[in-house]
Amino acid sequence: MASNDETLRNLIAYFRDCLLADGGERQLLDVFGRDEREPFLFPCAPESWVPVEPLKLPADYAERLIALLRVQRQERELAIGTCLVSGPAPENKGRARQVRAPLFLFEPELLQRDGEYAVRAQPDTLRLNPTALAALGLSPEQLGHQHALEDGILRHALAQAERQGHSPTANGYPAWRSGQAARWSATGVVWAAKRSQLARSVAYELDELSSTATPLAAPVRQLLGAPAERSPRVRQSAPETLPISLTLSQERALQNAARETISVINGPPGTGKTFTIAAQTIDRVLRQERVLIVCSNEHAADVVRGKLAEAFGAAQGLIVRAGRGDYRSKLLSDLDALLAGEADTRQTEAPAKLAAELQTLARRYRRSEHQFQKALATAEKEGAIWRNGQASNPWHRLRAWWLHLTLSRRPLLAQRWQALQEQVAAHQQRARHYLEALANDNLHRLLRDKRRQLTALTTALRSRASGHRESRFEALDWDVLTQAFPVWVVSAQTLHRVLPPTPELFELAIIDEATQCSLPLALPALQRARRAVIVGDPKQLRHFSFVSRDRQRRLAGKHQVDAAPVDLNYRERSLLDYGLEAVSSGEAIVLLDEHFRSRPELIAFSNERFYNSRLKVLTHLKANRGDLPIEVIDCPVRQENEVNAAEIDTLLARLEQLIQDASELPDHECPSIGVLAFFRATAAVLERELLERYPLGTLSRHDIRVGTPYAFQGEERDLMLIATGVYPGRAAAAWNYLNRADVFNVAVTRARYRQILFMPKAALEDTGPNLLADYVEHAQTTAVRQDTRVPAHDAMRRELIAALEAWGAQCRPDYCFAGQQLDLLVLYQGRALAVDTIGSDASAGEAWEWERYRLLERAGLIILPIGFTAWQVRRDAVLEQLRQALGMTHSHSETESAGPALSLRWRLQELNAPSLLELLDALERHYRQAVRWLGERFEASELTYDRYRSSIDRLRQAALDELQGACLLLESLRDLGPGADDPRLRTEVDSRMDSGRAAVASMERLAQELAVLRTEDSGLDAALADVARLAERVHRYGKPSPRPREHSTDTP
Repeated sequence: MASNDETLRNLIAYFRDCLLADGGERQLLDVFGRDEREPFLFPCAPESWVPVEPLKLPADYAERLIALLRVQRQERELAIGTCLVSGPAPENKGRARQVRAPLFLFEPELLQRDGEYAVRAQPDTLRLNPTALAALGLSPEQLGHQHALEDGILRHALAQAERQGHSPTANGYPAWRSGQAARWSATGVVWAAKRSQLARSVAYELDELSSTATPLAAPVRQLLGAPAERSPRVRQSAPETLPISLTLSQERALQNAARETISVINGPPGTGKTFTIAAQTIDRVLRQERVLIVCSNEHAADVVRGKLAEAFGAAQGLIVRAGRGDYRSKLLSDLDALLAGEADTRQTEAPAKLAAELQTLARRYRRSEHQFQKALATAEKEGAIWRNGQASNPWHRLRAWWLHLTLSRRPLLAQRWQALQEQVAAHQQRARHYLEALANDNLHRLLRDKRRQLTALTTALRSRASGHRESRFEALDWDVLTQAFPVWVVSAQTLHRVLPPTPELFELAIIDEATQCSLPLALPALQRARRAVIVGDPKQLRHFSFVSRDRQRRLAGKHQVDAAPVDLNYRERSLLDYGLEAVSSGEAIVLLDEHFRSRPELIAFSNERFYNSRLKVLTHLKANRGDLPIEVIDCPVRQENEVNAAEIDTLLARLEQLIQDASELPDHECPSIGVLAFFRATAAVLERELLERYPLGTLSRHDIRVGTPYAFQGEERDLMLIATGVYPGRAAAAWNYLNRADVFNVAVTRARYRQILFMPKAALEDTGPNLLADYVEHAQTTAVRQDTRVPAHDAMRRELIAALEAWGAQCRPDYCFAGQQLDLLVLYQGRALAVDTIGSDASAGEAWEWERYRLLERAGLIILPIGFTAWQVRRDAVLEQLRQALGMTHSHSETESAGPALSLRWRLQELNAPSLLELLDALERHYRQAVRWLGERFEASELTYDRYRSSIDRLRQAALDELQGACLLLESLRDLGPGADDPRLRTEVDSRMDSGRAAVASMERLAQELAVLRTEDSGLDAALADVARLAERVHRYGKPSPRPREHSTDTP
């Protein structure tokens, strides 16, 4: 029986063969074929097949090429090659094939300067195209190294072939026909190439891993079924030293990355996977470790690099974004600056000192957290004491009196919370300094101890003549290089080109979007690390495979792994699946359950259907334009092949409307737009139409891209337009595809604000239960979230609402947010304030638990805790805290003028007088409008402003006097006792209400006049004269006398 180690290596060989059976590396056969796009031909010198100078691209071609690459950035990449060869290709399954493709291939670099574009071939990336070699009757094995340009065999083969002249168009290179000699031309080509799976390159590394000479890294062993090994002793995670705030789940993810050989982050859509990756990276760098981050594609790697740059701040020089452009030049530039003393590595503060300060600050804010939580509990108890003190019991009244005395000497809960937030902010700022100091200290020590090695590194990086990748790798001291730059971000496509296959070169490897990655594709990355974090979502799209189950069984028998302790289902198992099975315990798996991307209506379907409602949606307050979050457009049917052309026309018309609607917006405010088609044929037509209709500037301005769900995994847009591609009579296979949970989940979770679905609704008839029909039903029952108008049942919140609404704020008591019930949500000029009322006699009087405070803070809400006793004793101070929290600016006079209206509102609420409350609301609303418009028309220092403002204030005060008089009369009626009435008092109340209505009507008219004020006479003076007359008329009642403490049945 094979040993355990031999079994592991046999498994690697098995998965290697599965990968190769899945298609291997994409063969480049025809540069003019349908898989290749936008070929641009240029002459090149046969003496040197390496273009020396950048190739300038014509402006119109460059715009088309870049637009295509932008729209299909996951499916296509820029490519450049030289020496165009035409000839026979090896047969495939007995079918003859022909080649029209460049012999020499390079990695291109796109250059832009002064609005012009050029492409430069990177000479040290040269490789030979195997299919073009085969057309010349050669193979890579005959040449030894694929980079041997001077090889006599290659030159002899070219001499034997027919040379043809250069032509600027594809017509000059007709397809090769049987019986003809192979041809070549001194022609180069730039084009948008279909991305390769690079399986051949991975297979080469897997060959090495399957040999007995190469030790297997711990993550590789554990993934393949070996017993879990506890990682060697490492410095544990310390979340309190990070410059960012984390959830409990994210803190667990950091701890797992430090101690587990393999750990998993399960991240549903929009739950902060990239942010968590950045946090893990900082945490490990602070512990002197090196981190490799491998992403599914170049765009995803750019997104991760951007998030890392935000988190690292001034220390972002530690990050290498390898594989994008000429990253080696940047590395060289950074090293040259370091060696020349241009990089600032001087330490103003020692890392050890900063670390000690961080610990002190952390202890301080943790202590403040504890004290704040104690204060919340105390506020609950004191509320009960205060309410008991209203009774006749002398002891209770004494305790309430003592509480009243002590409350004025201690800070409010809101002040404690603010002080805690300031301490956390100071700690995070110091943590950023610590990260920067640690980076500089690391570079300083490298300069001091390994200057010679750093100098050798610059020499090796500067040398481009060696050509051969293995030779370049051997010339570099990777231990020193990764110490100087400990964070490397690469795509899976470029990993083998930028990093040597050195076992455990990094302490930690993070594999992003692991659901789309097969196990063998990930093994080379895992071999380069001591520990691994696998990030993905089992509810999203898996890697795509054509390997049959029968082929898998035969390969398993060939490599004698039938009884291996690991699932051999390469076809249906992703890296994430293997990771979930390989972890040492359930503690090594973390679920991210806070959703930050989409409006609640947009994520609700997936949350309920695919995630069992486990996601806490933190986007209830996302701004919207009043549109339906999900719209279903009924399209006609005009079938062309398998595409509904009418659906495409309808979608493009709506897209044009959206673009026009945003035409006046600055670029940074333009909504990003995605166009998703479930079926590839529809996506191809949409892509062609977009590229023909819109210039590159428009596509870039809205970040427009087109693709199937596979192209959109990991992407998000403000607006998503979805072409379903269904129509009556569509084949059952198409409906089966639409009904796949992973496909549908990805498709409907890309939008942040709005999603528009295009389909003929008749297509859903007689199709039976399916996800699309369920989603359409969900869309039809989903409307824009309605304002919650549940009345507050306790006096404290009623009084708070009265004060806040008088200032123009909107109030929502008992508002449901992320599965939590907020005592009071306050909205004011783009700000959202969550108020925790503590100690009242309602259920809202219970203090929120600490995790709720942290969750709401992460959601971007301002939080203000208010104790019941503080509201009773220090009401003015609490109101000032509310004003500050909402960012209200006001003059002293405005503060004073608010007092009578607030007092009146509370009294009317106690009286349950809705008619008077409506009048008061209308008065205050029109008053604020009038003052705002006046301030926009005149300067406050102008005499005209004073004149108009005086009249407005007189009118408001006169109306308030009338309403206060009516309130006093109603209070007198209430004091007469139940069932009692006084017709004379009722008549007086009605009279005062009529005067109040007249004042409100005039205030409304005045606000309208101010709103349309122009340089010519607009009737404003007439309105003001009317106001002055009315103010005099309503004053005939005089100010109501102060309310007596004891009411009699006499008329006041």
